[in-house]
Amino acid sequence: MVVSLALGLLLVFDRAAANMPEEEPPVLTTDELVITTTRAPERIVQSAAAVTLLTQEQIQRSPYPGGHQLDDLLRSVPGVQPATLSSRYNHPTAQSVTLNGLGTRRALVLLDGVPLNDGFGGWINWGLIPNDIERVEIVPGGVSNLYGTWAMGGVIHVITKRPTVGTGLTLDSQAGTLSTFQQGLNARYGTDRFRFSLGYRWFHTNGVVPVPAYQRGPVDRTNDSRHELFNGSLAWMPTSATTIDLSGSLFREDRTFGTTLSVASRTIGNVALGLRSDQGRTGLWEGKLFGQWQTFRNLSSQIVPSSLIRLGEFQNSIQTIPSNDFGGSVQWTGKLFDRDRLVLGTDARTIIAQSTDNLFSQTAFLGQTLARGQQLGWGLFGEWILPLTDRWTVTPSARADWWKNFNARSESPTTSTTPRDNVTSVVNPKLSSSYQLSETLRLGASVYQAFRAPTLNELYRGFGFGGFAFLPNDQLRPERLTGAEVKVEGELLNERTLHWRLSLHRDSVKDQILFVTQGPFAAQRQNVGRSLSTGGALDVSYRVIPLLTLNLGYAYVDSLISNFPGALDREGKRVPNVSRSQVTMGVTAGRSDWVEATILARYLSRQYADDANTQPVADFVVLDASLQHEIRKGIHLMVNGENLTDRHYIATQTGSVKTLGSPLLIMGGVRAEF
Repeated sequence: MVVSLALGLLLVFDRAAANMPEEEPPVLTTDELVITTTRAPERIVQSAAAVTLLTQEQIQRSPYPGGHQLDDLLRSVPGVQPATLSSRYNHPTAQSVTLNGLGTRRALVLLDGVPLNDGFGGWINWGLIPNDIERVEIVPGGVSNLYGTWAMGGVIHVITKRPTVGTGLTLDSQAGTLSTFQQGLNARYGTDRFRFSLGYRWFHTNGVVPVPAYQRGPVDRTNDSRHELFNGSLAWMPTSATTIDLSGSLFREDRTFGTTLSVASRTIGNVALGLRSDQGRTGLWEGKLFGQWQTFRNLSSQIVPSSLIRLGEFQNSIQTIPSNDFGGSVQWTGKLFDRDRLVLGTDARTIIAQSTDNLFSQTAFLGQTLARGQQLGWGLFGEWILPLTDRWTVTPSARADWWKNFNARSESPTTSTTPRDNVTSVVNPKLSSSYQLSETLRLGASVYQAFRAPTLNELYRGFGFGGFAFLPNDQLRPERLTGAEVKVEGELLNERTLHWRLSLHRDSVKDQILFVTQGPFAAQRQNVGRSLSTGGALDVSYRVIPLLTLNLGYAYVDSLISNFPGALDREGKRVPNVSRSQVTMGVTAGRSDWVEATILARYLSRQYADDANTQPVADFVVLDASLQHEIRKGIHLMVNGENLTDRHYIATQTGSVKTLGSPLLIMGGVRAEF
C-alpha cells in the first residue's frame, strides 16, 4: 500500500518540482555530529556503532511531534522496540524500550545527559520529555563501558533545543478524537551572557476500553489519562569558554486503567546543574549534578466474580511509592597526541525508595506491607579514540563499576525480614574500530562486555494486577553480557541520494532477570541461566527527488532462553516482549509551504508476554500519517492520524486478561513559531 502511494506521489511531485523553487528536505549527512557513542563529539561517519539520528525536522514532520510521543516515533526505527502499547495509554511501570532484542529495562534513556530511567524500577518516564526536541541519538549494543549498569543494551539520548541570542515563542495547540487535547508553550530569551527558556504542556485523552469486546464486562471503562509538564532552563556564560546551566521540571499525571478503581497518579520533580568549560589545549571539562523526587500512588482492584467474568470490582491494594534519585558526573576530554582524543570520567548515582501497600479483601482491611531499600553505584571510565590512519580509527575503552544494595527491609502483617546487603564490582571493556573503505563505503565493528544490576523494584517490590501477582526476589544476581556487532554502510547513486546500512549483532547474557511463571496466578523474578540474542537490521533511505524521500527498514532478532538449569522446559523459549521481525516503511513528500505529507507503515511480528510463551501478543500492521501546511512563515496547520485502519490487536496480556493496542486517533491543530 505504501509502495503504491509512493509511486503515485513520485509522478505528482516530480512534475511539481519542475515548476517550484527547490527546497530540499533536511537529510542525514556524514558531517552530522553525535555525542552519545563516545561521550564526546564525533562525526557520525566515524562511529563504529550503528547510530541512528532523528533530527528536529523529522520529528516535526512525523505524526508524533510531542515529546511525550517519542516512544511512538521510535517504533519506526528498525531494531528499536518500545512497549507495544503507547505510553499515553500504558501503565507507568510498563513503559519500556528494547534494543538488540535484550528485553525491557536494558537500555539507558537520557534527557540532556540526565537519566529518564526511573531509578526505583527502571521503566522510562516518557512524559518528562518536553516538546522542544532538537535531535535524538540511538546507539544500540552494550555501552556499559561508558554508562554503566543502565546501558547494557544501548543508549537513547534525547537532546533539547538550547536558548539562543534573541527572543522566541512556540505555541502548539491540537485537538482530536477520543476527547484528546494537547496544548504546548515554550518561551525563550537570550543575550551573549544569559539565556533562559520556559515550557509548559497539558495533555488529556479519554482513551478507549482496553479489554477486548469478547472479554469485556459491566466493570470495564476507558483508560483515560492526563498530565501537565512545566520545564525550564537557565544558562550563564561568564566567559566565552565556560557555560553554567540550571534546568528543572515538574510533572504531574493521573491515569485510569480500564476500571473505576484501577488508577494511578505520579508527581515528579527534577533539577539538574551543569558546567562546561573548554580550556583549549588543556582539555574540555564537563560536570553535571541531578536530583529527582517522586511520589507514585497506585491503586489496584480485584475483578469479581473472576477476571474473565467482569461484573464488578473491589479495591484490593493502595500502594504508595516515594523515591529519591540523586547523581552526578565529571568528565575530561583532551589529547595525548595531535589527532587522538582521551575521555576520562567518573559518575555516581544513589536511589532511596520504599513501597507501602494497604491490602483489602472484599469486606475488610487485611493489613499493610512495606518494602524498602537503597542503591548506590559509582563508576570510573576511560576511552582513547585513536586514528591510526586517515581511514582507520581504533577506540579501546573500559569502565569499573561498584554497586551496592543496602538498608533493605520487608514487612508483612505476619513477618518482617532484613535482606542481606548486595555488593557488585565489575569491569566492562569495549574495543571498537571503524574503517573507511572509500568516500561512500564504511565498516565498523565492536566487541564488548556489559552488565546490569537488579533494581530496587525487582529485588523488593511485589505488586498485582487483574488478580495476577508479580513477586520480587531479593536473591537476584547482576546480569552479565558479552557481545559483538558489525556494520557496513554507504551511499549510492548520483549526489549520494541513497543511504544504506546493514548491521549484525550477537549478545549472550548470563543470569538474565525474567518473570518466571509460578502458576496460573503468579510469576516471580528469577535469574535465567543464559539467553542469546542474534540478529541484524537493514536501513535504506532514498531521496528520489528533492520533494520525495522513501525510507525502508527491516530488523530481525532471535532472542532465546538458551540455558535455564532450574526450569529445563523454558530452554528454547523466546525472551518475553521481543518480536523476531520488524518492518518499517515511510514516505515524505511535498514542501511545507505547499503541502507536506508523511506516511508511516510498520509491522511487528508475534511476541510473547510470558516466559512460557503461552501468551502471544502483537503481530500487527499499523498505518500512521501526517499532513502539514505552512500558511505563513513559522505557522503550520497539521492533521495527524494514528492506526488509520483502526486495527484491533492485542498489545499485552496479564494473566488471562488481554489489553488492546493503541486506537484510531485523528488530531488536528496549529504550531506557531515566532
